[in-house]
Amino acid sequence: MGWTNDLAREVSGQVLTEAAVREAAATDFGRLVVRRPEAVVRPASAVDVACVLKFAARHSLRVATRGGGHSQTGQSLSDQIVLDMTALSKVVAMGENTVTVQGGIKWRALVEHLASERLSPPVLTNNLDVTVGGTLSMGGLGVASWRHGTQADNCVELEVVTGAGEIVRCSSEANRDLFDAVRAGVGQFGVITEAVLKVRRHRPRFRSFYLLYDDLTALLDDLKIVMTDGRFDNLEAWCAPCPQGFKKVGTERQAFAQWFYPLHATVELDEGAAPAGEEKLRGLKFYKHVHTEEGDLLEFFTRLDGLFALWKRGGFWDYAHPWMECVLPWQATAPYISQVLASLPPQALVGGHILLWPARGAASSVPLFMLPPGEFVMGFGILPSIPKALVKEALPRLKMASQASTLMGGKRYLSGWIDFDHAAWKSHYGARWAAVAAAKGKFDPQGVLNPGFLKYG
Repeated sequence: MGWTNDLAREVSGQVLTEAAVREAAATDFGRLVVRRPEAVVRPASAVDVACVLKFAARHSLRVATRGGGHSQTGQSLSDQIVLDMTALSKVVAMGENTVTVQGGIKWRALVEHLASERLSPPVLTNNLDVTVGGTLSMGGLGVASWRHGTQADNCVELEVVTGAGEIVRCSSEANRDLFDAVRAGVGQFGVITEAVLKVRRHRPRFRSFYLLYDDLTALLDDLKIVMTDGRFDNLEAWCAPCPQGFKKVGTERQAFAQWFYPLHATVELDEGAAPAGEEKLRGLKFYKHVHTEEGDLLEFFTRLDGLFALWKRGGFWDYAHPWMECVLPWQATAPYISQVLASLPPQALVGGHILLWPARGAASSVPLFMLPPGEFVMGFGILPSIPKALVKEALPRLKMASQASTLMGGKRYLSGWIDFDHAAWKSHYGARWAAVAAAKGKFDPQGVLNPGFLKYG
């Protein structure tokens, strides 16, 4: 590994080749792909990132960008060089309605930094222990996306090191082609080293209504109502199985469930303001109002920490996570979800769950965040946590669900388990495919960044 010593002489950050460090970067949250890097680089600056990419191009080496390592198809893995972007994790500056941060900062650290000023990003992911650069590269979805779009929609400006090793500032006004390629560009065109993000002044309190639906159509009708009148600030929903036992399917008896649909609808409140009351629920056709939760808004931002802690204690965090996430046309949502759930045994999720992300179609305008057309769309995610012994059994079922989503006009969300060939990638990007291929040739002409994931031909 002589080249690692040469690389160490060119950068001011760390070039780590210890076995334990390389092993820690050899797999991602998906636990499906293993690539053990020869070196893990912790850059000290954007200049370091540029040096690494130029070095890789000269020596025909492959580079993966890694933040929280939350990818599921090896997007953050390389058998040669891994750029550990968590080394670049500073808050750089505050603006009037923006914050400038390095790309490797985790959303949790940013939320904590902004808390004293009662500021927060408009959209936060459910898991705050992922990086700004990572989620901007995927789009970044959260419970406020129905109103504010993706996290990439709330990015004002970027500093990017292209695959060719050039450090470039880009925005909607300057170097727009790079700005539009890197946001939701799955790390194919450049490395995000700095981002200027929108922030908003939030109310200090929240009130969440825990509603339960026993009818999918009723839920969808109510979601259209509340997205149209905007009575809630945050919307999150699930598909939850109630196991019913076994029934005969062909010559076998299979476990089956009755599915229910929890909806958590949340409003933000001023300190001392009268709490939002039952008028917020007027006209909605839920099966049961299960619970009302109130608290400090920062508690809401971290509301899933307890769930993640349980997953870790139970060992589910270390299982495989072949997540199948897609965005469906609204008119296809009910038939698609009904079909998928009817054939999904309740035990198939093991330690995971099924999420729903309702959204307005116009909420996102990021060019490479692919959405079906329509006034409303539905994000749908089968998010299992599976022992490795059961992965081979689960993947064909998930692939069928993925293919069915695209046949019904849906688009995959690309952070999850993706099993696309060249034709599927072309279909995913549709009319934008030529622009994607051209951007790769322009910004990463040597194919240094994250090769093998997106198949160009």
